[in-house]
Amino acid sequence: MLNDMIRAEIWLQERLESREGIDDLAERLGYSVSQVRRNFKRYFGASPSVYREQLRLAQAAMFLAFSQRNINRIAQQCGYRNHSAFSRTFFKRFRISPRKYRQEQHRTLKAHYRAIMQDYPVAIQRTQGLQAIVTRLYEDKDVFKSLPQWPMADCLDKLPERLRQNAPVALIHGHPMTAQLQRTDLGVTIDPRTAEDMAPPLPFRKLSLPLCRYASVSIDHPDQCKDALTHLLVTNLLDNKESISGLPIHLQWVYKNAKAGCERQNGTMIELRLPLVDHDR
Repeated sequence: MLNDMIRAEIWLQERLESREGIDDLAERLGYSVSQVRRNFKRYFGASPSVYREQLRLAQAAMFLAFSQRNINRIAQQCGYRNHSAFSRTFFKRFRISPRKYRQEQHRTLKAHYRAIMQDYPVAIQRTQGLQAIVTRLYEDKDVFKSLPQWPMADCLDKLPERLRQNAPVALIHGHPMTAQLQRTDLGVTIDPRTAEDMAPPLPFRKLSLPLCRYASVSIDHPDQCKDALTHLLVTNLLDNKESISGLPIHLQWVYKNAKAGCERQNGTMIELRLPLVDHDR
């Protein structure tokens, strides 16, 4: 049942703008509506409809914090019909207006940026798309404190031996610095040529990361991640008027030594990617 409710949570996350409801979700899972409501609330503490509202607000909060995007556009992109409905709901949840929330988040980011002692070179480029096998993790603590343990996470040991040699990958959903429940997809990259015929073991699933434009920095240690992300956000989003696309922040461990695959904790660097709006598409 837990795996099915995780599938339900991911389904809700992927349909924030959709008008599909609990009936559609129940039909997809093969349960009655009452079973879905009861079991979803058991695991996530809220009904599916309330939880989706929380996800919409979390997505909106990230757009407000990490971009200069028009608030009315943010409201529409997160599934709200108009600015006033969005503002009322946002204020009810955060006890602050969207505009003031943005101002506070930008001040906090810039204050953190001024305290950073290291410069992080940023590259803007496009991915060629990526295939991965991932499992969903939920944590109620700072995502940056968990990051050092991810490449050695017990859940990765459930993968076949041949896959455990592949480079770990993590996708962070929502605002990585303020979200109350951190949602992360953790797994390994796979060869696109063999992905179609691969059946991942539960609770893993196949994930296709689309071709996208992104800003990236490379770091040598997980402890640098928060500073590197702050540097990337301030210099490329707040100062240069770039805008996040809404796709999750992407971390990929890159082996410096091709033979180091069996020793995940050694000989690696981490590439931090922030997906951006692609103005050419």
